[in-house]
Amino acid sequence: MEKQNILIITEVFEVMAGSERNITQIMTGIDKERFQVYVACIRSGKLAESMREQGYPVFDLRKGGIYTANGLKNVIFLRNLIREKGISLIVTYHEASDFYGLALAKICNILVISSRRDMGYKTRLRYKIAYKLLGRFFDAEIAVCQAVKQEMINLGWFPAQRIFPIYNGVDLSEYGRTTYNIDSIKRNIGIEPNNRVVGLIANLRKIKGLQTFIQAASLICGKHSDVAFLIIGANMNEPGCTRADLQLLAKRLNVDSNVHFLKTRSDIPELISIFDIGVVASLSEGFSNTILEYMASSKPVVATTVGGNPEAVFHGETGLLVPPGDPQALSAAILSILENKDVASRFGMTARKKAEEMFSLAIMIKKYEHFFGQIILNKKNSSLAFCSPSCKFVDMFKKNTDK
Repeated sequence: MEKQNILIITEVFEVMAGSERNITQIMTGIDKERFQVYVACIRSGKLAESMREQGYPVFDLRKGGIYTANGLKNVIFLRNLIREKGISLIVTYHEASDFYGLALAKICNILVISSRRDMGYKTRLRYKIAYKLLGRFFDAEIAVCQAVKQEMINLGWFPAQRIFPIYNGVDLSEYGRTTYNIDSIKRNIGIEPNNRVVGLIANLRKIKGLQTFIQAASLICGKHSDVAFLIIGANMNEPGCTRADLQLLAKRLNVDSNVHFLKTRSDIPELISIFDIGVVASLSEGFSNTILEYMASSKPVVATTVGGNPEAVFHGETGLLVPPGDPQALSAAILSILENKDVASRFGMTARKKAEEMFSLAIMIKKYEHFFGQIILNKKNSSLAFCSPSCKFVDMFKKNTDK
């Protein structure tokens, strides 16, 4: 079987976040006998350098829009790269990359796929207009969940029959170990060993609902002063949501001794092991990797009813769902689990089982391999346009990914 070369173009490849995790998982996990993946990024950082050190091909692009001088240089560089490496397929992440990919696909006469990771909440007006005009020219779109697919249909950005959901996956072998020294981990953070821990993993941004989480903490501490709240994530220096801003809010609500902050860490599985409950308080979300990490660690989950969260959290089975931006509802859900060990244990065990059945990294990689393979094969064999919901590729992909 001929190896297929794939070019991923992404706007950001600096630190590990949702899109970056998905890209690195594809790069490292995909069948190397069948595919070679190259990555080009407009803004790079430690993550790009780390991947290069491991031997993965990551190329830095110049900063700038596609219509700038740097943009033109990027197009020329990528066109040459596509020809040199014999690229069969371009996969794009984020708005600027989408239109680089679309232009290059037409210049080089190859396939282009857009990977949609969020609900479009921060998309600029010019990109919204561009998607409505040009979205139909992408050969296909990967949506991270059904909710994102439906939102793309509602916005009129892409034809419905060309959007294919593929859930994120989690490496189950990294989570849920029973060998961690829980008391020692707690002490190292400054948490008493007997304290219960409610954890939230997210970079410090308003969209992650961190203010709501701290407000809920103050309501819970009014009943249970022995509960610790742990926030793990990078300080993104977003006005109103810096670490200093959040610490000031915790102090104002008299829970500064209960709320603990940690920077981005590489030992996330170990840290999750001390959680009694994992929380996602986002105001908008695509499909949360963090929820999958909680589930793989056999932790009950409390999450907001936004984006794909209800597709991962089975309400009343693996955790509880609450409205976004509602500290009372969030605190009530957390308390209902904290105060019932049997429910917490049942939610946690069921969460791990669901992660194994639906959200493993192996399942995700298999679906990407099938998707990439079929779309390239379809192009080579018949040049069949993706304009009919009854086309063979659509039927074949759905049949295989619904398993």
